[in-house]
Amino acid sequence: MITKIPTKILIVEDESIVAQDLQALLQEMGYYVPLFVDSGELAIKKVAEIHPDLILMDIRLIGDMDGIETAEKITEQFDIPIIYLTAHGDEETLSRAKITQPFGYIIKPFNEQELRILIEISLYKHKFDLKIKENAQWLSIILNSIGDGVIVTDMNGNVTFLNPSAEKITGWSLTEAINQPITSVFNLIHETTQDSLNNFLIEVIKSGEFTKLPELTSLITKTGALVSISDSLSPIANTRGIRFVKNSLKELTGTVLVFRDNTEQKLAQQQLRHQAFYDSLTNLPNRSWFLERLTDAIERTKRNHEYLFAVLFLDLDRFKIINDSLGHWAGDEILIIVGNRLLKLARPMDTIARLGGDEFAILLENVANIHEVCKFAQRVQKELSISCQIKDNKIFTNASIGIVFSSIDYETIEDIIQYADIAMYRAKEQGQGHYAVFDNSMRQEVINLLILENELRRALEDNEFDVSYQPIISLSDKKIAGFEALVCWRHPQKGLLSAAHFINIAEQTDLILEIDHFVLQKACNQLKAWQKIYPDAENWTVSVNLSGKQFLKPHLDQEILQTLHESGLKANCLKLEMTEGILVENPEAITIIFSRLKELGITFALDDFGTGYSSLSYLYHFPFNTLKIDRSFVNRIDTDQSGLEIVRTIILLAKNLQLDVVAEGIENLPQITLLKDLYCEYGQGYLFAKPLSSSATISWIESYLSST
Repeated sequence: MITKIPTKILIVEDESIVAQDLQALLQEMGYYVPLFVDSGELAIKKVAEIHPDLILMDIRLIGDMDGIETAEKITEQFDIPIIYLTAHGDEETLSRAKITQPFGYIIKPFNEQELRILIEISLYKHKFDLKIKENAQWLSIILNSIGDGVIVTDMNGNVTFLNPSAEKITGWSLTEAINQPITSVFNLIHETTQDSLNNFLIEVIKSGEFTKLPELTSLITKTGALVSISDSLSPIANTRGIRFVKNSLKELTGTVLVFRDNTEQKLAQQQLRHQAFYDSLTNLPNRSWFLERLTDAIERTKRNHEYLFAVLFLDLDRFKIINDSLGHWAGDEILIIVGNRLLKLARPMDTIARLGGDEFAILLENVANIHEVCKFAQRVQKELSISCQIKDNKIFTNASIGIVFSSIDYETIEDIIQYADIAMYRAKEQGQGHYAVFDNSMRQEVINLLILENELRRALEDNEFDVSYQPIISLSDKKIAGFEALVCWRHPQKGLLSAAHFINIAEQTDLILEIDHFVLQKACNQLKAWQKIYPDAENWTVSVNLSGKQFLKPHLDQEILQTLHESGLKANCLKLEMTEGILVENPEAITIIFSRLKELGITFALDDFGTGYSSLSYLYHFPFNTLKIDRSFVNRIDTDQSGLEIVRTIILLAKNLQLDVVAEGIENLPQITLLKDLYCEYGQGYLFAKPLSSSATISWIESYLSST
């Protein structure tokens, strides 16, 4: 078996790092690069020792000789092809280099394919130059086999040869193209300006210089179609085969044009880029592209401290209500309209992006001060407040805007994103259609949240969380119906903390998943323990609040089933509570997990009804068993007629939907009387008991059962 000896290449380069990278690249291509040198004297010596097949020569070298002088001395002694690989492209350097008759001249930076083609063509020409001249048919076979188009002209610019790829791309057959002017067969224009590039072709033929086709070059085919192409043009000399130089008599025989059809590649690249960096609905840049632009802006501030930018985060007010009441198609229309309105307000240098859902981001570049940014935010809110006509509906919306100015101290791009998000939520707290600028007071809040998050992680490790229980009473017969399990934190310094002190930050992290799981296990075990003590407890339920993140877990039903199995509690004794906000986030995914849990026998309660979106669609689509009236309505039914009417309406709605009703926040007997008159079945509140520890709950149960 004959082993093919790889092509041996000598690199002559004054920068060792560049030489090392080039050596590694060439060896990956399959070439053998035994060494590289950095001076002309050493290059001449090593050529005599190792006899390379080809030399890649930089023009700038260490020592007395530059690359051009070195090439002259090498070509005097050896017949080895030399390709100049250099950053020097000025006319004087090119003129000097031509004298040495190099096989190629490639300007840094270059792409791998260009280098490979140039090396292979140079080796090919050097090995077969006389044979190619003597055997045109053999040359034709080689050229016909390559995928790139090849066109050859004489020194007058008339076509002498086309390979099959060139015939396919141009639409001209070889017979038709022979002796035609190159500008007829290879008619080039600029893709953007539509300017003719034919003068460029003629200049290449006249000058005899190797060059590349300009970027965004299109070929007008014989049929008039436009084809995006790229690659190179080279002169042909009449000695030593095909060389990218003039011959020894300073005469040119013509030009070879090597090119390829880039249409499919460009379309694929454009499509991939669009998919990667643009939102499919609004056609705005997406989060990835926005972060790229923001990174560029940050780099500019490092180079120029006077350069200022601002980031605005927008969240549409009332969008979820619109989306749920009119449907997703209406929500999509709103998002498209908002995107177009934002584009209308922005300058060409600014970036408008859709981050996802109903959140948009704006990068304002090269701004003068924060006042200019605030005025822009005001214009945005004014523009968005104009009603949108969606079919027969006139929709009004606005946006809460968080602003971060580049003069604020930050370390990473993530800091800026977080600051803008915090400012946006601060704006939401002020009501609809407000904006807020991130400042140092908000920064302190961020620090406090980070401290709290770290304390929560430690609290989980140190088992500082506990569960308290608040009884739920049947208003008709005063019997215990069950308990709501409420997580609490026994903080070593701050004492007992209710969920209100930490649940928000827990929900912003994955800590809520661990906390929910802990409460679920503790509550199921506790109710089962009470059922072993009290006969009536067989009918009691325990209500556990779960976060929205729990309902996005694909195997939540299996986890709950395992918890029930380990505790021995029956599924119908477990009631899962949730707020409307959870349903808004991802109704499709929650519907699936709802049905699985329902099949297990678990019941559901909609908590704090009346304070959220109160959309009837939730009650229709989700299999709730219980409606819990928020305490803000219950605690004023005995003093406020409007509060009484709201509660009456909620109870009537629940009855019509065959749902049980629990009134939260009962504090006095008149409230119980009114609720019983309204046929409310269950009550919960301080009148019966505040949330109690498990041991205190046992004492309460004993006392309550003995008194009823």
